[in-house]
Amino acid sequence: MPYALLALGLLVGFYGLYQFFLSASPKQMRTMVVTVVTGALALALFLLAVTGRLPVALAALSALWPVGLALYRQRMMRRARPAAAKTMTRDEALKILGLTEGASADDIHEAYKRLMLKVHPDQQGSAWMAAQLNAARDFLLEK
Repeated sequence: MPYALLALGLLVGFYGLYQFFLSASPKQMRTMVVTVVTGALALALFLLAVTGRLPVALAALSALWPVGLALYRQRMMRRARPAAAKTMTRDEALKILGLTEGASADDIHEAYKRLMLKVHPDQQGSAWMAAQLNAARDFLLEK
């Protein structure tokens, strides 16, 4: 009998979620996702604390933090690149790299590397400027 009640409760819950998804706006969906993720994280932290595994979990999280940060930065760089490449002209790309008309592929690569060493986000530079350099290089090399 308890399993039947559990199954009935799950069916009613899933039907309610289905109805919500049919009529929800994007803002309501975002709010629900944030609420569910926050609740799940709070529950996980509570269970880890109760079972005595919280210090191990925090150590693992701190060890994985640089990987997550690198993936986030890479994703943001990928997002910034297409927007810059769409609106860039050949003159703008040459100006960004500090080149003149008739620059060879080797000149483009050399200027890109020299400037990227200065403005790369890992060197406390600007992610936007790094994206501009990437877009200019890709535009000139027609990637």
